[in-house]
Amino acid sequence: MNLPALLLPPADQDVLIQACLRGERRAQEQFYRAYFPKLLPICLRYLGDREESVGVLNQAMLKIFGALASYRGEGAFDGWLATIVRNQALSYLREQARDQRKVVDKNFVWPVSVPNRALDQLAVEDIIKLLERLPDHLRIVFSLVVFDGYTHADVAVELGITETASRWRLMKSRETLQGYYRAVHPEIENEL
Repeated sequence: MNLPALLLPPADQDVLIQACLRGERRAQEQFYRAYFPKLLPICLRYLGDREESVGVLNQAMLKIFGALASYRGEGAFDGWLATIVRNQALSYLREQARDQRKVVDKNFVWPVSVPNRALDQLAVEDIIKLLERLPDHLRIVFSLVVFDGYTHADVAVELGITETASRWRLMKSRETLQGYYRAVHPEIENEL
């Protein structure tokens, strides 16, 4: 996941992190304000609801502040942050799913995914707006595969579904997004 570059130079970022580790409230507030707008879209991709996303991101920020001392400088800092936020969003979704379990016929065979050229033509902001309209089960799989590079095997483990269900959900999300896009841009009907 590539987040936009911070406005802070790396040296200032290190100073800010050290101040946060010392528990300085102003530094924590500055950290929160610097990273919040860059991390919120991650939650929005998974949850689709701004209010829920802000709540989950706030929980993730608390985890980040608690885990800052454990960051060892391995890998990109923004990638480390994105992983914590994504994991918090997925945890939240698992909790919600436990509360609303649905029975699925385990003998049903899901169709296999097909490629889609339309999504390559969309800007990230457009996709996020369209993703907000998708049902949760489609939006989550789409986000994991397209934005975060998960394989269908990874998605299956993460969400407790089959790989075939993951493929079907990705295919269905692409078809639904195409429909949404066609409704806004009917002139490109033959290009999709």
